[in-house]
Amino acid sequence: MSWLEENVREVLQAVDAGDPAVEACENRRKMLYQRAPRNIHRHVILSEIREAVAALPPDVTTQSVMGFDPLPPLDTIYSYVRPERLSPVSHGNMVALFFRSLLPNYTVE
Repeated sequence: MSWLEENVREVLQAVDAGDPAVEACENRRKMLYQRAPRNIHRHVILSEIREAVAALPPDVTTQSVMGFDPLPPLDTIYSYVRPERLSPVSHGNMVALFFRSLLPNYTVE
């Protein structure tokens, strides 16, 4: 706590003295942090706090939101691809159909 207090005093002295580094840091902060990141918006949606959701930017609130993944990352990679399955009707063998019902990956070969 003492470290924090000491550093706050130093920063306040720099602000009061008109140090040019303060203005440079302020400009940099304005450029880098123009709005909350997407993951914060996602957290707000999941929190379901009405006041917080109402304060989200319009470009976030007008998007369709999926219940299982609200605001997925823009660079999402969908690695799961459902494999093609042969229809059980094409294999008339009852034993093969039985094994296929127990083990979906079972093939006659």
